[in-house]
Amino acid sequence: MIILFIHASDFSFNVKEKAIKEPEEAKLKSIELKNVLVCFTTVEKGDDEEILNEAINDILDVYSKVKAASVVIYPYAHLSSNLANPDTAIKVLESLENLLKDKVKVYRAPFGWYKAFSISCYGHPLSELSRRIRKGEELEKSEELKYCEKFGFPTSAESAFMRRAVIGYLRNILQPIFESENNENVSNGEMSILYRNVESGRILPCINENPRVIAVYGGVKELDFPKEIIDSKNRIKVWWVNESRTYVDVGRLVYYFILESIRKQPPTLPDWLNPIQVRLLPVKKDFLDFSIQVAERLRKEGIRVNIDDLDDSLGNKIRRAGTEWIPLVIIIGEREVKTSTLTVKIRANNEQKSMSIEELVKEIKDEVKERQNLPLYYSLYKHENR
Repeated sequence: MIILFIHASDFSFNVKEKAIKEPEEAKLKSIELKNVLVCFTTVEKGDDEEILNEAINDILDVYSKVKAASVVIYPYAHLSSNLANPDTAIKVLESLENLLKDKVKVYRAPFGWYKAFSISCYGHPLSELSRRIRKGEELEKSEELKYCEKFGFPTSAESAFMRRAVIGYLRNILQPIFESENNENVSNGEMSILYRNVESGRILPCINENPRVIAVYGGVKELDFPKEIIDSKNRIKVWWVNESRTYVDVGRLVYYFILESIRKQPPTLPDWLNPIQVRLLPVKKDFLDFSIQVAERLRKEGIRVNIDDLDDSLGNKIRRAGTEWIPLVIIIGEREVKTSTLTVKIRANNEQKSMSIEELVKEIKDEVKERQNLPLYYSLYKHENR
């Protein structure tokens, strides 16, 4: 389906004569309207209920943004060469009208007739738009997806944690009354997590994984992150509303937060989304026992922590933590052991300062508090990911 949207200050049409042998009955032969969103609509082969739902969402989205008084569905066969047959086109257009009736004031011009029309476009930035609605999405591998691969999407422990953290984040926002799994027919206030096989398109980390993880909430919510995000190759739908339910693609929401993170220097994930919040760097093996004591105290506070126990130089350990975007790095040396204070390097502002464990816990802003699912020792993590 292709829709050309024109936000018109004035629009009128008059039915003239048959354009096909058996047009539909011309119930509406003429109309004159002001402040109307005119949807010139081409129905293509293969358009079905999924396409209809997408079209409804697009129409309502543009309608609300331009603040039109009404909508006109106007059959327009000139936007595609892949036309559905007339019977199918009529049924699809009827369904489009019926699905909109309860939401907006809608009129539909009859299919299969030559019509004279007059239109005056407002001329503001949103007054002329077009949308092509297809089943599935044509996604390409963009440069930015390397950051999803950095965290091992879709199969690593980090990616599993980040998806789980985003579900927890949504739980905090939506405040569901109760939760379920694989139940799309959610009742009001219910949240369910759907696991869907990807039926079309290229399998890509974060944005088109198999299975696709989708959170659905019973009710209409306006969320505080964008419905669509754009990288260097793709326009990607993150969340949408359909039949009084709110849907959020969990992997794509992770990608949104990653894209937001790489706009910062240095790139820094939100604390709650980072699989490891604190990494301890013992300067020598002699300080490993003290590092373990610190790690256990932090874990009791719900902090996700690991220890770089590799037999390597401190400089290499610091660089490794940097490439893995660890937000807080603690150097454990003789001074730290003697004074029981921590030397903390803070990634977000490139600051280094001494802290007590209590001060460190207050520094971490974690809205989700997901449990750790990576090993305490970095050497074990590296072994698992060979």
